[in-house]
Amino acid sequence: MARVKLEKVSKIFDKDVVAVNEVDIDIRDKEFMVLVGPSGCGKSTTLRMVAGLEEISNGKIYIGDKVVNEIPPKDRDIAMVFQNYALYPHMTVFQNMAFGLKLRKYPKKEIESRVNEAAEILEIENLLNRKPKALSGGQRQRVAVGRAIVRKPKVFLFDEPLSNLDAKLRVQMRTEISKLHNRLETTMIYVTHDQMEAMTMGDRIVVMKDGFVQQIDSPLNLYNSPVNKFVAGFIGSPAMNFMTGTLRKNNGIIFDEGNIQLEIPDVYFKDLTGYIDKKIVLGIRPENIFSANFSSGVKFPGKVKSLLEVIEPMGNEYFLYLNTGINQYVARVNEHEQMNIGEKVDIVYKMEKVSFFDVETGKKI
Repeated sequence: MARVKLEKVSKIFDKDVVAVNEVDIDIRDKEFMVLVGPSGCGKSTTLRMVAGLEEISNGKIYIGDKVVNEIPPKDRDIAMVFQNYALYPHMTVFQNMAFGLKLRKYPKKEIESRVNEAAEILEIENLLNRKPKALSGGQRQRVAVGRAIVRKPKVFLFDEPLSNLDAKLRVQMRTEISKLHNRLETTMIYVTHDQMEAMTMGDRIVVMKDGFVQQIDSPLNLYNSPVNKFVAGFIGSPAMNFMTGTLRKNNGIIFDEGNIQLEIPDVYFKDLTGYIDKKIVLGIRPENIFSANFSSGVKFPGKVKSLLEVIEPMGNEYFLYLNTGINQYVARVNEHEQMNIGEKVDIVYKMEKVSFFDVETGKKI
């Protein structure tokens, strides 16, 4: 297997369109690394440069200890799984999986052995004589993965492989790919726009925006310690809530949104000293908000009177869409029996769980 390293890698189209901007990523041997971000952020272009399907404009790409900038895709010892499966419709499953090995003139017995081994791993032994048109979307994706497995490459590359599947099958297939990684112990680079896929599958995650790497970290660190407002808002579902307000001194520090005033815990004082009387962004995740209706008589420093606009039942929990009159936000709660749409309700922020961001730079304070 192999380590993959990108050093100051850029991709510039037509001299002025920068798709990827001086990206530095170090992917460890046997690591499952996920590249995630919104459409147009440069994640797929980055993957295609690793594969050799896109020429790099600047920088170096290493696979193992070798710089592969000038090495053609077929000689990089990688295998790629595409979004659209890219199966040959006139070939059987066996022939599709064996095709790459035949081109490389592997012995017939070894081809059969590798295809049968991959089919067993993916539980598609009974499909080997079928053609792609007789397969479901999930089965076609397994065949595409099997075609990559038989190559036994140093690195597997996945370009949004589950985006064409329905929600239930997507969950099943992401579990299967994670199990496959554990079984094969190979280096895998996986591109997705779905942050849920990224959080559940990756050993580490690269969050990208506008061609720049925003943060590289473990899923939990990205969720709990985002370096800026973009990462905080992109990772998590529902997304982190943001409010813009002014910090005031008043027997401590108060966050003043206009309609609400929140007491800031002492632990934040040192970091916020330079922001007194300045605008600042407060962020809080939906699960760190709860209803004060069930805690009558208790004084909370983070109590917010809000208009309840929508209730979304999710089975074991509810999403409450609330409006302070200036800002809208979402709470994730376990109960809402004493709340009705259109009424003003008391909602409490867990102030020890809030984050603060600079208004101009978006960086976490």
